[in-house]
Amino acid sequence: MFGKRTGKFMIFASHGVLMYVLFVIIPILLCVVYSFTNMNPLYPNWKFIGFDNYVSLTRDSDFWNSVKNTVFFAFIVTIVSNVLGIAIAMMLNHKGRFYYFLRSMFFAPQVMSAVVVGFIWSIILTDNGILNKVLDILHLDGLKESWLADPQLALYSISAVVIWQMLGFCVVIYLATLQSISKELYEAADLDGCNKFQRFINITFPLLAPGMTINITMLMITMFKIYDQIAVLTAGGPGNATETLAFKIVHTGFTKNEMGYGSSMSVVLFLIIGLLSVITTTILRNREVQH
Repeated sequence: MFGKRTGKFMIFASHGVLMYVLFVIIPILLCVVYSFTNMNPLYPNWKFIGFDNYVSLTRDSDFWNSVKNTVFFAFIVTIVSNVLGIAIAMMLNHKGRFYYFLRSMFFAPQVMSAVVVGFIWSIILTDNGILNKVLDILHLDGLKESWLADPQLALYSISAVVIWQMLGFCVVIYLATLQSISKELYEAADLDGCNKFQRFINITFPLLAPGMTINITMLMITMFKIYDQIAVLTAGGPGNATETLAFKIVHTGFTKNEMGYGSSMSVVLFLIIGLLSVITTTILRNREVQH
C-alpha cells in the first residue's frame, strides 16, 4: 500500500518538476548561454564572444541609469509601503463590518492587473487628466503639473502608483501579524503604566518582525522586476528618466533584437535579486530571533 502511494506521488510530482524544468530551469540556462554571445534573431550567424557583453555593461551609461532608477523605485516603494502598511493595519485591527469593508478596499488594488492599474492612473495623471482637471475646478492652478512628462516628477508619480497598488499586500500581512500577538502582553503593559507609544515601541513593533520580513523581501524583489506600470505610464520616458532595468532588458532584447546583450542584463538582474534576497532575509530573520 505504501509503495503504491509513493509511486502515485512520484508520478504526480514528476509533472510539476518537468514543467518547472521546461519553463524555468532551461530558460535560465539558455539566458546565461546567450549572454556570452552576440545573438540577434535577425542575423543567424551569431557567435560566442566571451565576456564582451558584460564588459560593455560597465561602460553603458543607459544601463547604469536603469539600475539607478530601479534602486530608487525599490527604496521608495519598500519604505513608504511598509510605514503606511503598519499604520493602516493598526487602524484596521478591529472587528466590525466597517473595518472588514475597509480591509477589502485597501486590498482591492493588489488583485488588479498592473497593466489595468497603469491605464487607470494614466487617465488620472496625464496633462489633461482627472487630477489636473480637479485642481483646475478647485482653483489650484499653481499645483497643476506634468506628472508623467516632467523627468523630475515622473519617478515620484510612478512610485505613488505602485505604492497605491502594493499597500494592500502590506496591510494584510501586518494585520495577520498583529492578530497573532497575545493580548496578555498588552494587558501586562497596561498594568505597568505604559502609554500607547511605549506599547508600540516595546511590544508591537518588535513582534511585527515576521511580517516585516515578508513585506520587505517581497516588495524589493517585485520592484527590481517592475515593468508593466513603466510600460503603460511612460514607456521609460521622458527620455529614459523612468527606464528600469527590467524595461531596458525587454527593450534591448525584443525591440532592438540584441538578445545576447539583453541576456547579459538579465543575468545581472538575476544575480542582484538573488544577492539582495539572501542578505535581506538573513538580516531580518536574525532580527526575528533577537525578538
